[in-house]
Amino acid sequence: MGKNKLIIFAKQPKLGKVKTRLATTIGQDKTLKIYFELLTITKKVTSVIDAEKVVYWDILTYHSQNEFEFGYENKIQEIGDLGFKMEKAFQNESKLGAKKIVIIGTDCPYLTKDILEAAYSELDHFDFVLGPALDGGYYLLGMKEFFPFVFHSIPWSTENVLSLTIDSIRKNKRTVTLLEELSDIDDIDDLKIWKSDI
Repeated sequence: MGKNKLIIFAKQPKLGKVKTRLATTIGQDKTLKIYFELLTITKKVTSVIDAEKVVYWDILTYHSQNEFEFGYENKIQEIGDLGFKMEKAFQNESKLGAKKIVIIGTDCPYLTKDILEAAYSELDHFDFVLGPALDGGYYLLGMKEFFPFVFHSIPWSTENVLSLTIDSIRKNKRTVTLLEELSDIDDIDDLKIWKSDI
């Protein structure tokens, strides 16, 4: 049986290329610093997970290795919308023998080791596991077998992503469970809440 696999979707930390909604209110320089902070948190949390870890970047550069170095493989995302990119990443890792595959982004500073471990544990009992985000999307998706339908006909970056994904899973007669609801850092309100929590 293949080892657990953790896929991390990330963008290169470049000025004006990350968290564009946030940048409209706090500026590109501050936004880039926030993104570096989110990358650091993601690396810290995932480094202690017992899984093979691979970071899929929007583009690959020499500096990719510096962001996630020891214990991480670095690959490049396919060209297409978010669903297509995730589908191809899952397909690639499944072909390499991974069984339980979980994907996360770098936008959720509330993610913990316990939550990630719970995701893999739930896949012993369910076909899918989802981490609901407060904005109606999800911060985590896991599956124990490659089911590409879960990425099809979803209006990405809308408040309906989670509900439509659950509908799709149930229509295809598969089982799904939810983790605790967390917030992504997408705009100034998310940022204020996060920093006040800290």
